[in-house]
Amino acid sequence: MEAIIRYYNQYDESSRLTTDYSRRLEFITTTHVLDQHISIDDEILDLGAGTGIYSFYYAEKGNPVVSTDITPRHVQMIKAKADELGMNHVRTKVIDARDLSRFKSGRFDVVLCLGPIYHLTDLGDQERCIRECIRVLKPGGILAVAYVNKFFILPHLIQKDRKYLEEPWVSKILNDGRIFSHEVPGFWTDAYFHSPSEIEQLLTQRNIGKIANVATDGVSQYLRDMVNALSEEEFKQWVAYHLRTCSEPSILGMSNHGLFVGRKVD
Repeated sequence: MEAIIRYYNQYDESSRLTTDYSRRLEFITTTHVLDQHISIDDEILDLGAGTGIYSFYYAEKGNPVVSTDITPRHVQMIKAKADELGMNHVRTKVIDARDLSRFKSGRFDVVLCLGPIYHLTDLGDQERCIRECIRVLKPGGILAVAYVNKFFILPHLIQKDRKYLEEPWVSKILNDGRIFSHEVPGFWTDAYFHSPSEIEQLLTQRNIGKIANVATDGVSQYLRDMVNALSEEEFKQWVAYHLRTCSEPSILGMSNHGLFVGRKVD
């Protein structure tokens, strides 16, 4: 996890979901789906919160939120903003999502795991993270897990350099499902990629009933220049189209990011 912490200590995470239309679509889609299942009284645990964009979105609605991240710098930023806004219903902690032992079982109505799963390159660590998320959820509680789609990654890499269009890289992404930061200079950081069916299997076999599995970017990353050049009114129409199609399986397999939402079965 040291490489991931180093990366986010120098990365401007606060602007990742707000810089342009194609990136904003991930936030718009995620909140559109979650808003249908989160009520104002629900207590939310936000794991891998980054600089707190989802924490503050729900805190502004009145939800009590425990906002956490493994990067101390991020947690400091969240706390400073919460203090500035007088949001004493936002609490912060530096936490590794694989160990939630400081929280009692069945405490939270909602657990947002919108960052950790695609940075846990070890399958055992992924299982520990999901097991802990489920443990701290109330029966009937909502679990949301964001993932990076493995079918998006090779086309993304090829656009940067066609040297990745070789069998070893194809097999590595499709079969191994992970890339480490030292393997692709300038790529990102250590990351694991799931297919939509793999993320569903990971969660549904652990007593989480599927509510939705959606393409939070849809095809927008392939059309990034076009989407970012849209007028405000045109973008509203694009969002409307996207929200009507983001659950379509053929589009789900093309999206950069996906979101699985499920309910803990009693």
